[in-house]
Amino acid sequence: MFRNKCHTNLFINLSLNIFFPYQNPFSYLRNRAILTCLILSSFSIMGQNVESTSSTSESKSPMNITFKNIESEKIKECFLEVYNRYEALHKYKLTLAQKRIKSSTMQAQPIVSIKSLFTGVKKYQIKLAIYVKDSDELQVNDLPDEVLVGWFAHELGHVVDYEPRSNFGMIIYGLKYLYSHKFKHKAEHDADRYAVERGFASEIIATKRYILENDFLGESYKAIINRYYMSIEDVEMCIDEDNIPIEPKFEL
Repeated sequence: MFRNKCHTNLFINLSLNIFFPYQNPFSYLRNRAILTCLILSSFSIMGQNVESTSSTSESKSPMNITFKNIESEKIKECFLEVYNRYEALHKYKLTLAQKRIKSSTMQAQPIVSIKSLFTGVKKYQIKLAIYVKDSDELQVNDLPDEVLVGWFAHELGHVVDYEPRSNFGMIIYGLKYLYSHKFKHKAEHDADRYAVERGFASEIIATKRYILENDFLGESYKAIINRYYMSIEDVEMCIDEDNIPIEPKFEL
């Protein structure tokens, strides 16, 4: 355990020197606290995932998929339809869990623990909200099939982006996503692109239109979609020309 703590402290100091090379003492302490909280939060994901309670409904599919609190057969069928086209992810354990989420409708995350940081074992989870973000009326279970498929295709696109990165690398990824608008823009575009490459262009468009044309969803949520995600026009170009738009290279 002492060795793991030493490695963790070494990783925090190295990350601070790389990403915040010029900082006063106050900024150093603030950034160290933020990085430490992010790492501890990542560790807690594993604890939350393996914790078993009487109120949790969990079922396993014949593949490497675990469904937690998923009662809707439609949700399972839509997810499996998408999962089947992401063959590169079939070797990893993947959990689809439905729970209350305030910050988004779906979240793709690596499951990281202190042990996995050093063993390199990779597991992932997709968190699925009860309600669509910014709404207390639109339930995720009631979304049209095409919209659900498009949403799942985007989230598994994120997992494809995570897959070549180490568990340590995912902590760096999380920091960049939080602090760099350019990196977040590229990450969301890449997730859309991976989905389009696997034949989900029309479903991705359906999901975007559902969000952008829905009067029950807030303008701030729509602004995020317009700012960071591939536009409907770009996706339509993929369909018309069978060509994936090339993103400009960012200096990250």
